[in-house]
Amino acid sequence: MALEGGDSKEIMNAVLKVVSSCVESEINADQITTFDLEYLFLKLRGKSVGEVVDLTLRHEEETDCTARTKVGLNLDEIEVMGTISDGKIMITDEVGVKMRYPNLNDMDKIQSAVDNNEVDSTFDVIAMCVEYIFDKENVYNDFTQKELQEWLETLSQKQFENISSFFSNVPKLAHDLHWTCSKCGKSETVHLEGLESFFTL
Repeated sequence: MALEGGDSKEIMNAVLKVVSSCVESEINADQITTFDLEYLFLKLRGKSVGEVVDLTLRHEEETDCTARTKVGLNLDEIEVMGTISDGKIMITDEVGVKMRYPNLNDMDKIQSAVDNNEVDSTFDVIAMCVEYIFDKENVYNDFTQKELQEWLETLSQKQFENISSFFSNVPKLAHDLHWTCSKCGKSETVHLEGLESFFTL
């Protein structure tokens, strides 16, 4: 039903409900990273309908061949791509910031703010994901969101880019599916990335 609605928020909420209902250990599904949530959902999807999903694919680019080819996708082969960082980013030689990856709650707040034109989404995402600021002697975590945003605004462009790159390199659920057309023999690759791609499987 969530897929039919085509709303990414509905899809994420449906995934959240599935994971929360099916995982027995005490985890707060809306607090784990988005890529962990996607991974758990995909593994549950594999156990519920089988690890191999049959897809019917056709050429994405314009071609004379209109054939459709059945291709098996093994869900067990799909992994989270990228390196999981410890989140510590040095701003200067002595001052650093400890970041955490965004979770579903963060993404929901950001989307709502963007939809209502309330905040600059980049600053908001970064501020929400700062765990603490540190130097050689102290750890600072007693600050308001406003104070944190003001601090972020004092950073140089290079310092801000160092923090932004943390989000550019967030691990993600991704997979390249290689297949060959059963009629013309042309080799193709379909890149699947993000929950919405896998939700349709």
